[in-house]
This record gives sequence, C-alpha cells and structure tokens, in this order.
Amino acid sequence: MFWYDTMSVIGAIAAFLTAKALDMPKPDRRKRFDIYIVAVAGFIIGAKLPVWLSYGLRPDLILSGKSIMGAMLGAFVALNLYKRHSGQRDEAFGGRFAIPLAVAVGFGKIGCYLYGCCGGHFFVPVQLVESAFQFTMAGALYLFYRRTGRVDLLFPLYLIAYMVMRFFIEFVRTEPRVLFDLTIYQYLSLLFLPIVLSVVQQRRAPRWQT
Repeated sequence: MFWYDTMSVIGAIAAFLTAKALDMPKPDRRKRFDIYIVAVAGFIIGAKLPVWLSYGLRPDLILSGKSIMGAMLGAFVALNLYKRHSGQRDEAFGGRFAIPLAVAVGFGKIGCYLYGCCGGHFFVPVQLVESAFQFTMAGALYLFYRRTGRVDLLFPLYLIAYMVMRFFIEFVRTEPRVLFDLTIYQYLSLLFLPIVLSVVQQRRAPRWQT
C-alpha cells in the first residue's frame, strides 16, 4: 500500500496546486459550500456502487474498494439533482474540478500500477494507459479552456472522453463480466454517454454563451 498511498498523496497535492494555478471563477461562498457538500456526497456514494454491483455486497468491500468512474458519475448525478431542486438548472457546476481531478487520477493510477491493483489481461498495463489518458485529458481540457473560456463544458467533455476510453479498455481489464461479457463500467458508459452528450448539446445553446 505504500506506493499507492504515496502516489495518491502526490496526486492530491498536484491537483490542489493545479487548481490554484488555474484560478477559475468561483461561485459565491454560500453556493460554493452547498456545491461541495452535494458533490462530495455524490462522489462517495458513486465510488462504492459499481464495486458492489460488480463484486457483491461483501463485508470486505464495505469500506475498501472504490471506483473513480462511479465517483465521477455520482458527483454528476448529485449536482444535476441539486440544480433541479434548487431551481438553478441553467447553472454549470463542476468545471473547475475537471482538470485538477484528471491530474489527481493520473497519479493515482500510477499508484495502482505500483501496488498491483486494477490490472488487465494479456500483460496490458491498463493502469499506465489510464494514467496517460488522464494526463493527456488534463492538457487537452486546459487548451480547450484557454481557447474558449468555457468552464461549463470542461466536466461533461471530460466525462464523455473518460467513458469512451473506459468502455474499450474494459475489454482487457480484470473486472467481472455481468451480462453479454460486458462489465458494469461498460453498461454505465452506455447508459450515461447519451445523457452527458445531451448536456453538452444544451450548453452549446446561445443562453450558455456568457
């Protein structure tokens, strides 16, 4: 666990420094507090659900085992439910966290590789492939933001790219197959991809161009 924990800490520090360097616009303090609470709740719940669906609700998985894909989708769902409940459907939350999150996960996946978890079949170092994807996405999202200034599109674009990558890399990951030789993560990708694509389409409308 040493290298996994070490790389996780390095990733958290790198994400914090990245967020400070980007210095993106922030909502007011009251709204920011509500957003953090909702996003963290969705992140935590989402991180566990795919693990339980894949491996069952085993005692050893009550606290251990987490899914970054589930966490991202959990935060996405939680924030959108919050927007509907609070009457802020036109607001875009989460964009400020997309690039720092990609940086953090990039280091975290290196930790997975060194620890030996989340591996793949046929000697494919899927952890390093995912790490390279995350760092590439961080750079691509940054360039997109510099060119367009569209903070509101960063998180949904990140989700779309991540789900496409995960759908294909799951074919060589050592995850349980739940139906038709597909994993729970592939089904999540198929379910949420059109939803997130519709969000991007909505945000491209003129009322979002501010």
